[in-house]
Amino acid sequence: MSENSEEDHQLNYRKRREDSLRQLLSGIVDKPSKEIVEELKKDLGVSRATAYRMMKTFRTCGAITAPWTRPVGRPKGARCLDPRREQLIQEAIKAHYSHALRPRFRALVQDIHQRCSEELLAPPNWRTIRQRLRDFEGRGASSVGN
Repeated sequence: MSENSEEDHQLNYRKRREDSLRQLLSGIVDKPSKEIVEELKKDLGVSRATAYRMMKTFRTCGAITAPWTRPVGRPKGARCLDPRREQLIQEAIKAHYSHALRPRFRALVQDIHQRCSEELLAPPNWRTIRQRLRDFEGRGASSVGN
């Protein structure tokens, strides 16, 4: 019974938060005033930063969600290396894994780090290299040397 009561309480809180935000932000086109932020803080009991985050989320997609419910960090599969370093990694992988006898992974990492330092680039993390190697193997490109 208390579990249902807790769910009702959470639902009521979300509904109140949504109504409060919609009411405050429905007529605002530009930046919100300090009074609106203070009223939002008072109504919902959140910090100023959280109030601004909630307003930003509301503006972008119309959703009323708490900032901590959104995923944090980079999306899965996101690639953040510059094209030159990506090219160096691909060239090194092709050079190392085109032979029938595969060298150790550590040798590949050291080779990529050396190539990057020769071009005055920051070397990628070994986890990045491992992921690129898995992608390379997944495409069936490991049979190039056979």
